[in-house]
Amino acid sequence: MARSPVRVLIVDDLKQLRLAARLIVLDELVAAEITESEDGRSAVRLAQLVQPDLILLDIGLPELNGIEAAKQIREVSPASKIVFVTQNDDAEIRDAALEIGAEAYVLKMNARQELPSVIRAALCQSSLPRSILSKGTLSGDESWS
Repeated sequence: MARSPVRVLIVDDLKQLRLAARLIVLDELVAAEITESEDGRSAVRLAQLVQPDLILLDIGLPELNGIEAAKQIREVSPASKIVFVTQNDDAEIRDAALEIGAEAYVLKMNARQELPSVIRAALCQSSLPRSILSKGTLSGDESWS
């Protein structure tokens, strides 16, 4: 029997970062149905409609920030695993994200290295550090490629 594809929602306002996340997901998952959103409000609507297994969610989003979107997503798609992928390395924001019940918090500058194992752990419900933050400074021009 064929395995059902993993439903993934990628939410980032920058198209090139959504593409980078898509490539990482496709490298990690044999079968994935990927939906994308560029703002928090549509992310909530899509989460309700698609019921994704995994959501890769930015914090700095138009319409509705990622923290508020995650709170609403928890209401409409409670089984979805949320992984924040963001440039924001503020400890208070990270703590708020993890308090919502996010599986992990990954800085975009480290996503290429960290996201594959975070995706596997989140979907397998294996032991995962609640906060995945690497050392180093964050510059505003970091990309995933």
